[in-house]
Amino acid sequence: MTILQGLRLIERYGLPHPEWQFVRYSEELKIGRMRDYVGWTIRTVALIKSKKKWKNVFVNWIPKREVPARLDALQKQQEGEAIFVVYPSWTWKKAGAIMSEGMRVTIEGVYGSINDLSRKGKVHSQFLYHRHELQHKYGDQSFFAPEEKRVIRHACAQLMGKDLIAEFAVTTKNKLIFFRLEQLHEAARLLIEKYSPS
Repeated sequence: MTILQGLRLIERYGLPHPEWQFVRYSEELKIGRMRDYVGWTIRTVALIKSKKKWKNVFVNWIPKREVPARLDALQKQQEGEAIFVVYPSWTWKKAGAIMSEGMRVTIEGVYGSINDLSRKGKVHSQFLYHRHELQHKYGDQSFFAPEEKRVIRHACAQLMGKDLIAEFAVTTKNKLIFFRLEQLHEAARLLIEKYSPS
């Protein structure tokens, strides 16, 4: 599954996400009237020719006026063969992940960014999804607000039985947004590759 396919699944499952666009070049952008509060993110989500070597190029928090030139510069790095997602950046209040392993669905949350959870292993709260409810297992029981729990329950119902991991942010504007979804085995392989000694 490519990053693009994961983002399309987020859309298909009806999960809240940034107001994103999938583009190859700056002339395809339509961000003129879109608002941001801390800049913009550009991420590689797929390669046109699957045999090309994957380069995970991205930038965060860039000013709107720089987005077109930065997008074209990133495309040049990818030799004109990439698809990018472009969306307003955010600042983190909390982050979380929903991990579906068969019928077991675990939700973990952390104050701060997703890196605090996925890379540093910090967990401030953990829940299990069981019979359409979130059952508290560890940490701060009131970590997620009632509306956040409603959205998370909906996401859990969509992911159950599919061996997927979905990452989400709660922004400093108190908006819960999903920004990544991938197969669990692929996420594990990428982490092992990234952090294994060479």
